[in-house]
Amino acid sequence: EDRVSGRTHHLYPFISLFQPLYHLVFLDLLQPHFHDKVSLTVLVLTKQWYINVLARIRVNAFRIELVASSYEDLLSSAVASVTCDASVGNAVYMLPSFYNHDCDPNTHIVWLENADAKLNTLRDIDEGEELRICYIDTSMNVNARQKILTEGFGFQCRCQRCLSGD
Repeated sequence: EDRVSGRTHHLYPFISLFQPLYHLVFLDLLQPHFHDKVSLTVLVLTKQWYINVLARIRVNAFRIELVASSYEDLLSSAVASVTCDASVGNAVYMLPSFYNHDCDPNTHIVWLENADAKLNTLRDIDEGEELRICYIDTSMNVNARQKILTEGFGFQCRCQRCLSGD
């Protein structure tokens, strides 16, 4: 039992790399190493695993708003985005999920017509400089930004702009 338990701890990080749809196939491959399907299922499908997945999705998901194609639609879309929730959904994108936050970012994510993402630079970027995006509205004051980042993303921003009180 200790031997199986020891394996479980080593396999968990490896299993967590797989998309949920691939878990079932991967579980079948691991089956010979476990006494029964119940112990194998518990390895992956625990309450903590589910909480961790939801937390990662929540922190890394981007809100998607599609821009209208005509002037009239664009005007009504602008009004809708101010008066109510104009989001068409959320998505987790592999590379943008790795970008760190800065209240004075050097890049900005632009959403294309088909909900693909494109990264635009906001200024010249030095070789080796980290690409950073702003997770929130940059027009807010430092206290509002800190509150949203702490409550919504779980960290206190220590970028130059926040440290200067801007």
